[in-house]
Amino acid sequence: MGRLDRVVAAGLLLIILARGPAVAQTPTPVKIGMLVPLTGVFTRNGREAVDGARLYLDEIGWKVQGRPIELLVEDYEGKPDVGLTKARKLVERDGVHMLKGIVSSAVGLAVAAYAKEKKIPLIVSADFGASALTVPGPLLNPYIFRWSQSGTGPGQAAADWAYKVAGWRKVVSIASDYVGGLEVGGSFARVFCSLGGRVVQELWPPLGTADFAPFLTQIDRSADAVIEFTPGADGLRFGRQYVEYGIKLPLMDVYAQVMDEANLAQLKDAALGWYSTIHYTALIDTPENKRFVATWEKKHGRVPFDNAADGYVGAKAIVEALKLVNGRVEDKEAFMAAMRTLEFDSPKGPVKLDKFQNIVQPQYVRKVERMGQALVNTPIKTYPSVSQFWTWTPEEFMKYPGWAEFKGKMTDCAKVLGR
Repeated sequence: MGRLDRVVAAGLLLIILARGPAVAQTPTPVKIGMLVPLTGVFTRNGREAVDGARLYLDEIGWKVQGRPIELLVEDYEGKPDVGLTKARKLVERDGVHMLKGIVSSAVGLAVAAYAKEKKIPLIVSADFGASALTVPGPLLNPYIFRWSQSGTGPGQAAADWAYKVAGWRKVVSIASDYVGGLEVGGSFARVFCSLGGRVVQELWPPLGTADFAPFLTQIDRSADAVIEFTPGADGLRFGRQYVEYGIKLPLMDVYAQVMDEANLAQLKDAALGWYSTIHYTALIDTPENKRFVATWEKKHGRVPFDNAADGYVGAKAIVEALKLVNGRVEDKEAFMAAMRTLEFDSPKGPVKLDKFQNIVQPQYVRKVERMGQALVNTPIKTYPSVSQFWTWTPEEFMKYPGWAEFKGKMTDCAKVLGR
């Protein structure tokens, strides 16, 4: 090789070496935008959902298929307009590949319409349970993947248990006056009426009620029990005032917003014997949940409640779907198709999606009992693989009146059942 050839070869080698770092660039991150309330009535729900997601991502080292994961969290303050603004910011400015979280149904409905418009997957992994988005009809949204809960599951299981096990035939329904309350109260009433029971009174306190006295003093004491749904910070206020007003009727807390473990420490022995129905309790006796609870309590020093498990499961679903597409989150259709196929064990129990992309999972009836020095929610009955349609087919389910039609009519079973 001549001198000129050696100079050319050396130059080529320098060019190749200079280009080396560019070839070995760090993979671009998978960006997840998480929308939760970190102020307002649902603050604790939002915090638990974020902490649950972070716990799972901690376990996998914040990477999937060699790509780093970024979680961008925005507080929507419990307001639909703020939620929509924050969703736009995450998608249009921050460039997230998907949205996650959401507690309030009112916020969720606003963001869901935006996600559909922008064709952005929305992984529901908190309380947002508005079922109209995951049933046949004009609002069915193919970009919604609900891994947390629908607005119907706990109410349906509670009604079945109330009639068949507790033997209640006449109940009072108290539910917060917003879309979530309509679904929860309505789902209980539909199953209870179909079995032969009856709601003898319905009361609708506004969301954010500070003083429940006007509603508690109206309760029909001749009923067998009170069926209640007061979410977020309303739950603890309701529980305290239920005790203060000396109401002795059995209490069934659908969605367990009164009876999560943090509230039990404040309600104390007055809550003993109260019931709740929801898709999670820290006392689920499975290896997966025991591992989850131990890891959670070591990190946070508190007992997890349902939003913690929901946030965790939503994060796992995202990662499992990404594994199936080798991390190619930019291929939205492939990513969403992969998510539809998922079925895995979780702290809540076995979970999967139905064909309308709503979670199928166990529901647990729980009773407040004492364990040592603490009050706990002991599962006393498990309903496995509960669908949003309960025991009806989707076609049968959709023939019944919609939830928005239930308010003011729940005491008339003929109207509840559309007869």
